[in-house]
Amino acid sequence: MLADLPLWAVMAVIIVGLTAFAVGLQAVIRRWIPEIQTRRHNDVAGFLAAVIGVIYAVTVGFIIAEQWDNFTDAKERTYREAFSLGAIAEGSSVLGPAQQAKYTEAVLTYNRAVLHWWPKQGHSETEAQTRDAQTLEPLYTLVGQAQPASEAQRAFVQETTAELGQVARDREDRLHRAGQAHLEWPLWVLIAFASAVVLVFCALFGLETRWLHYTMITGVAFAVASNLMLVVLLNHPLSGALRVSPDSYASVVEDLSTG
Repeated sequence: MLADLPLWAVMAVIIVGLTAFAVGLQAVIRRWIPEIQTRRHNDVAGFLAAVIGVIYAVTVGFIIAEQWDNFTDAKERTYREAFSLGAIAEGSSVLGPAQQAKYTEAVLTYNRAVLHWWPKQGHSETEAQTRDAQTLEPLYTLVGQAQPASEAQRAFVQETTAELGQVARDREDRLHRAGQAHLEWPLWVLIAFASAVVLVFCALFGLETRWLHYTMITGVAFAVASNLMLVVLLNHPLSGALRVSPDSYASVVEDLSTG
């Protein structure tokens, strides 16, 4: 459900919602368990909260780091896919104007297909929907039909063959990422449970000063909500609220169309 919302709405729902929940939980505990205000149990509660906090930071931090690697890798692969094809179109000038026009048209057709089928926010495209539309077959055909007559042309054909292999791998990776989430449900359960335990133990840490108590629980809730927000935003690198943009493909289309 959060994947369909704009970025500001996702931030509001998670941060404001979780913070309000934590403050409400604190109010209920202070009312129904007034003993926590005596601070007699604070040594034990503080020690347990510190231990749980460290475990939470390591667990969630590892998940966020892994998700960030997936996000940046997806971004780098889309850039490499788009600009590699743009370089092939420009480099085909060694084959003559007629062949360059064919290569350019094949690259333009491919990049326009990618832009047309790029997953919309919250609606990941499946591989079956996009595989036929985003085909590299015309470029493979052109390279296979090439008859190089010079050393420069032979070098272009060899390099293009290798580049198309890398582009095909990047394409398969992009199609695979567009159709699935990166976190399985057991990890979501783990994150939710760990976040709840951290908030509960912090709420059980008693202070006589009411405003200071609420300020502390608000700060902890904000930190936990920020981590949860990162997990949600990075979970769908191609179709989430914070997603990789297809600007690189649009840039190649614009450059080749006006060039």
